[in-house]
Formats: sequence, structure tokens, C-alpha cells
Amino acid sequence: MKSIQWRLVFIYLTLVLIVMISSGTFIIWQIRDNEYKKIHNELKNTAESIRENIVSDDGSINPRWKDINTWVGDRSIFINKKIYILDDQGNIIIPDTEENGQEQWNKRVVYETIISKKPAVGDPVQILEGGLVQEYVDYAYPILVGDVLKNIIFIRASTQETSNSIAIITNIIVIASFLALFITVIFGTYFAKTLTEPIKILTRKAKEMAEGHLDTKIDVKSNDEIGQLTESFNHMAEELNQMLLTISGEKNKLETVITHMADGILAFDRKGHLIHANPAAHTMLDMTDKEQYFYDIFKRNGIELSFDEFLTMKPGYIKQHLMLVKDKYINGCFATYGRKKGESDGVIIVLQDVTEQKELEEMRKEFVANVSHELRTPLTTVKSYAETLLDGAVDNKDLALSFLQVINNEADRMTALVQDLLELSRLDNKQVKFNLKSVNIAQLIIKSVEQHQILAQKKNQNLGYSITNEKIIINIDPERIQQVLSNVISNAIKYSPEEAKINVSLSEEEDFVVVKVTDTGFGIPESDLPRIFERFYRVDKARSRQMGGTGLGLAIAKEIMEHHKGKIYAESEYGKGTTITMKFPK
Repeated sequence: MKSIQWRLVFIYLTLVLIVMISSGTFIIWQIRDNEYKKIHNELKNTAESIRENIVSDDGSINPRWKDINTWVGDRSIFINKKIYILDDQGNIIIPDTEENGQEQWNKRVVYETIISKKPAVGDPVQILEGGLVQEYVDYAYPILVGDVLKNIIFIRASTQETSNSIAIITNIIVIASFLALFITVIFGTYFAKTLTEPIKILTRKAKEMAEGHLDTKIDVKSNDEIGQLTESFNHMAEELNQMLLTISGEKNKLETVITHMADGILAFDRKGHLIHANPAAHTMLDMTDKEQYFYDIFKRNGIELSFDEFLTMKPGYIKQHLMLVKDKYINGCFATYGRKKGESDGVIIVLQDVTEQKELEEMRKEFVANVSHELRTPLTTVKSYAETLLDGAVDNKDLALSFLQVINNEADRMTALVQDLLELSRLDNKQVKFNLKSVNIAQLIIKSVEQHQILAQKKNQNLGYSITNEKIIINIDPERIQQVLSNVISNAIKYSPEEAKINVSLSEEEDFVVVKVTDTGFGIPESDLPRIFERFYRVDKARSRQMGGTGLGLAIAKEIMEHHKGKIYAESEYGKGTTITMKFPK
């Protein structure tokens, strides 16, 4: 019986059954008791009436004893009774036993009267008469003369009517009990349904809530405790719905942030099983769907890490580890998550690609080393020649002049280096102001080529230009672009052999004006080509220093072009020549 509705009905039925059985039993017992009391009083009255009529004062039997049954039959008080007169030993003397035959009576009642000399009543007995069972009750009444027992009046009265009445009443009570049980089932079912139906609705609603349906309300049909519970449940569902919407919104925000953030996120449970990884983490570690455990992910990349070591870290503690994954530097921040007290639930890793920072750091180190080296060489030369002069070479005029010329050249070299460094510093810090104006770029190219003709002729090189349109106007700072052109053309002359051809071309594209400086010089190896615009980078360091270069010219040219929102890049085939391309937005 799992339903509370049928439990309530069963309880009602049980209560009604107990009440009906208890009350019915009490009623029957009370009626039976009253009826038998009436019979006992009637028997007593009958016995006293018989004594008055057939017993003398001395205890002898009146001669009319032979007519006693006829006489008794004429009195309504003697109906349904059998009357016997017994001697003091309990033997029947009236009616005559010889005439009427031996009658059975309750000997216990007679003996009790003989002994106590007091009236005695027996319990009801059932006797088979004429094929029917009849119920009687026996009554013995002593006839005393003084304290001497003379005779006993023995009356046997039929209680069949009383038994029949009690049986009828019992049947009525049983029928009433069944009727009451039937009515109880009907009303109990209805009443239990009024109590259990809201509970069923609440149960169904709770299941729907568990499935995520929180937008439907339950109708409140009463103001009692059930109604109050329903209102509270509706309020709880509404608040829970709002809370879940808020949590869902925050979760979506968090997932969006994690999905689109540049840093990689990995989350592992206590067993080292991967439970979350964003796209950035997949890209950084080149992960596959088959890799679902901590050791699988990092071991494949040749990284030896102990998961247990990270799992036992204290809450709030972060441990960093720099990892080299292929050609990328990845910085991993390891932290535990879970309860504030007790064991951690797992490990979260934030991955940051620090390759660019690492490269910048290496470039800074290389830059400092290059500057130190570039300054150290001329300083060493100046110091050694100055010491030679101080040691007496100054007295030799020709030698002194030669040494002073070397010192002057090295000073010029250091001055050029410092000026280039200051120029780069100002460009990096946005301290250089560009004086933009509309300029005919064709005239600027012709002017630059003419300025470098002397240097080219010294090496028997053929320096020229090819311009399709001699009037192309663009918005630039002419002095700065002149500096770029001069730098690129001078490099082409320096790093090309004698009798090489150098050509400066001007053309137009849809969105750009294109200037190309092409030479037939030594060319640049493919491995060095991406780095020629880095500061102090030289393809052939020894030859570059001999030619007086600082290694900063192309870096300055790139900065100037970027400030003009233009582009500069190189194309080369080693041993055949190089082309430097400059693109200016129209």
C-alpha cells in the first residue's frame, strides 16, 4: 500500500470498524443484560405468585396443585414457562413424574438452592425440542418454614424471544456497520483525495522541476495548510527559476570568455582525467580527442610533470612552469580547486603563450650585446691608437696624422651609431613628428638616384630608374622617405659587386604605390631573409663592419614605413640579387 490516499482510507475504515464493533458489542451486551434482568425479575414474581396460591403457611402444597398448569396457563405472567414443584432433595413432585415423564432441569441451580436455601438463577441453556433448538433459563425458589426447606419451586422460562431480538439487533448493527464502512470508503476516498491530490500535483511538479521545467504554476484551490504549501512551492519554483537563469547566464558568460580567451584552460579531476579544455589549450598543446589524461597530454610533448605534486598543493597556491612545446614557449600556471578545507577536487592549468615575450627578451639581450659590441670595437681602436700616440708616436707627424685620422673615423662611426640608436628610440616612443604633405614620389626617387650616382660609379655599377608615371602624388614626409630610399639604395650599392646593375622602379597598384629597388648583388640566404629588418642583424657581420654599417638602417626604414602605414619587405635569391619593395598607401 504505497499510496498515502489508500493508507488514509484504510485508517478511516479501521477506525470506523473499531468504533462499530465496540459500540455494537456494548449495545448488544447492554440490551442482553437488561432483558435477562427483566426475565429474572419476572421469574421471581412468578415464583412468589405460585407460593402465595399453592403453598400453605406450614409449607404444605395446596390441593389445587393438580390444576396448576391449567391455572398457570390462565395467567399472562406464566406464558412461555414450565413450572415444577420439587421436594427438599430436588425430586419433581409436581407435575407427577409418572404422568408427565422425567423432565430435565438445571441441577446446579437446584443444588445451589438446597445448599444456600436462597433463590438461584442458572445460565441460559439450549435444548432440542421438536427438531428445533430452544433456549431456556432455570430459576429455583425455596419454600421455607422457618429455616427448614420444605419444597422448591423450579421454573424454566423460554428466552427464545430475547435471543431472537438480540440476533435481530446484532444483524442490524452488522448491516449498519457494513453500510457505515461503505459510506466511509466513499467519503474517505473523497476526503483522502482532497488531501493527496495536491500532494500528487506537488510531486509531479517536483519531477518536472528536476527535469528543468520551472515556468508552470500550480493552481491554489484552498487557503488551508495545503494551499499555503502550494503557494510556497510556486514561490520556490519561481525563485529557483530566476536563480537558475542567473546561474545559466553567468555560466554562458564564463564559457564564452573561456572559449574565446587567448590563454588556454585545462581542468583535471582527482584522477587526472581531463574534464574541460578550451580551444586555445588544444591549439597550444596540439591536443587530440584521444588524449584524456594529464600524463598523455604532457608526455606526448616531451614534458615530464608530476600530477600528484600539483594535486597536493595548498589552496590558493599557484605554481608556474615554463614549457617548450615545439617552437613555442608556454607558461603554465597550476592551481588546485575544490573545497576550502579538505582534499582538492582536481587541478586547473592556465596556459599562456609567451613565445613573443621570450623572443623580445632574447632580442633585448641581443640588442644590448650588439650595442656593447659595436661600441667596444671603435672604443678599443681609439684607445689603442691614443695610447700609441701618448707613447711617442705623436712626434712622428705622418704617423700621428694617420692615427688621428683612424680615431676620427671611429668617432664618426660611434657618432652615427648613437644617432641611429637615438632615432630608433624616438620612433619607438612616438617622439618623432612627421611632416606629412603631398609629394610627387617620382621626383623623390629621381633625386635619390642622382645623389647616389657617384658611389655607384666608384664601383662601376649601373644605377638607374624606371618610372611609368612621372607624376604620382602621395601624402608622406619627404625627408623621412628620402632617408628610407637613401638607406635602401646605399645598401644595394654597398652589398653588390662591381659592374652590378641596380634599378629603382615605380609603379601603381589598386591601393598602393609600389617602389622597388632591385640589384644583381650577392643576394641574401633564405634563412636570413626574415630577420634583415631586425636591429643589428647582419647577414655577413665581418663585411658589414668593414663597410661602416651600423646594422640599424633597415630597422629605421621599417619603423618609418610603418608610421606611414606602408610596408617594406625583401625578396632575394642567394647569389643572384635582392629586391626591396616599399608600398605606400594611395
